[in-house]
Amino acid sequence: MISVKCFAQKKAVYNELLRNIAAIDSAFNKNSVADFNKTVTLETIQEFYAAVVKDSLRKVAGKSKIISINKDSAYVLLSGLILYGNSGDETNYSKNYTGVYKFERIGGFWKVKSKIKIDRSNQIKKQNLNLTVIPGKGVKVKDTLTINVNDSFGFAVKLNHRAKVNSLSLNGAQTDFVFSGGTLWVNAKVKKNQRLVIDYTIDVEKDEKDKNSGYFAEVFGHMRNQYFWHPFFSFSSPNDRADFTLHCNIPKSYYMTTSLPQKDKIVGDLREIVAKSEMPTFGLAIYYDREWEVNTFKKDQIEMVIYATKDFLPKKENLYTAFSKNYDTLQKYFGKPISNYFAIAQDRSSLGGWKNRANSVVIAGEKGSILIMDKPNPRAIFGHEVAHGWTRPTGPATNFLMEGWATYAESILLSEAYGDSIVGKFFKFQRQNYINGEHDGKISLWEDYSNSGVSYSKGSWLFYMLANQLGKEKLSAVMQNFVRSADQTIQSFINQLTKVAGSNMETYMSPWLKSNQIPTLNIQRLGNTLKIIQKGDAFIFPLTVGIKLKDGTLITKVLNIKDKEQVFKIAEGEIESYVLDPENKLLFNVK
Repeated sequence: MISVKCFAQKKAVYNELLRNIAAIDSAFNKNSVADFNKTVTLETIQEFYAAVVKDSLRKVAGKSKIISINKDSAYVLLSGLILYGNSGDETNYSKNYTGVYKFERIGGFWKVKSKIKIDRSNQIKKQNLNLTVIPGKGVKVKDTLTINVNDSFGFAVKLNHRAKVNSLSLNGAQTDFVFSGGTLWVNAKVKKNQRLVIDYTIDVEKDEKDKNSGYFAEVFGHMRNQYFWHPFFSFSSPNDRADFTLHCNIPKSYYMTTSLPQKDKIVGDLREIVAKSEMPTFGLAIYYDREWEVNTFKKDQIEMVIYATKDFLPKKENLYTAFSKNYDTLQKYFGKPISNYFAIAQDRSSLGGWKNRANSVVIAGEKGSILIMDKPNPRAIFGHEVAHGWTRPTGPATNFLMEGWATYAESILLSEAYGDSIVGKFFKFQRQNYINGEHDGKISLWEDYSNSGVSYSKGSWLFYMLANQLGKEKLSAVMQNFVRSADQTIQSFINQLTKVAGSNMETYMSPWLKSNQIPTLNIQRLGNTLKIIQKGDAFIFPLTVGIKLKDGTLITKVLNIKDKEQVFKIAEGEIESYVLDPENKLLFNVK
């Protein structure tokens, strides 16, 4: 039996935590950084809050929940929304605050200790979606998830904050849940292969000024994966790559693509679509249009489907030809892609261009764009999207292995079309993108989860440097092994590099991936020596130097840079002048 005194003490501790949570919610709603920092001492959350206040964005504290409480520690759900536009973007941005936190009681007071990664050990294994699309209005969804709950705080996922949850059951029974701030928390015990069923609706926006994330007009519309229209963890988590089955219906006058391989048929007044993933994936997209035509082509084992209006440009036959050329070139170097399905979907809510790739579908604007060009700046824009069919990475450095890889693949396609001389011009353009984008010192390839842009420029340069250091044939072998492997993580990529190179590539790759800089070199010349100082983080790389000696002799030296300061003696004679990296095969600054 618990004594009255013991019960009173526990209740006092519980009420004290409630008061602390209320103070956090109150501070969140205000616009005082100082007040908020007193209640939440986590630096990353403080920086996020300060940015929101600086941008004068509207904030609304949501529901809170004490998930569990012990004598000196507790798990708590804190939620809040940042409201500024489309609900998908708001959900994505608000996740920087909303989530599960660990509190600790120190000196008689509750303090926020850490924010818990909701995917640190929980897993989504399957998603079976029954979806009804109502053009111009929204969607009705019944999602049956198979989940592994391995975390003591329960189960939590991201879901568009406009969703209205009609019912939720776990293993056939009702259970406690909280849905707030774009996060759904479910009171789930630790157990594998649990069946979570969520029935909900979303009224999708049709804001003419903000059509990017989600937009439902009467004639056409879409929900991108960043709209979070179905539950998942994040864009780079390995733990929500699930086997998907979708059963969708829409009025028969519309065509729709689900971003997965699919088949459809007319049943009464509806078009019924069944889509299945070829491999575990995440974050699906939905596009529909009443005026599309559907054209299907075949390239080897690949089914190519184009969802577009009759007047869409480039013409369908030209797109097939371009796809075939890109496919043949990339397959020659890197083997077969990991998918047997490739589709193009026209999104008439935007003017033009190749916009993005969602799973197996490339999204274009109302009109497509140039497929490949050599000037003013070389790009293989369409081929970039085709190249995404070779990688499906997860975890740290996801966008290096996705966007950095696809940008590097552009250089292969450009070389095939225009000759090898264009490659240097292409990477000069990527260097400009890195500098002009002010990426140096901002974020590393390792931590670029939100796809800030650094992975396109610095990421492609890292692939290019590997090709120059190892040789194109060896990098091709690395990528072929990596693509065929079932483990598309950065560690798997490094392991393949090490295997093919015959030496440990971890020490080489680590600073390039984990530093938010590129090498900054200071060169001091004295007599027959070069002193090279790395002013920022230390990188490892071979530096080619073209040297003119005072007797007029021209020599080339490869200096193995590995420390913050190194002195290299030129035995051939005294140095008159030198040129670093004469063939422009490295990404670095000189100061």
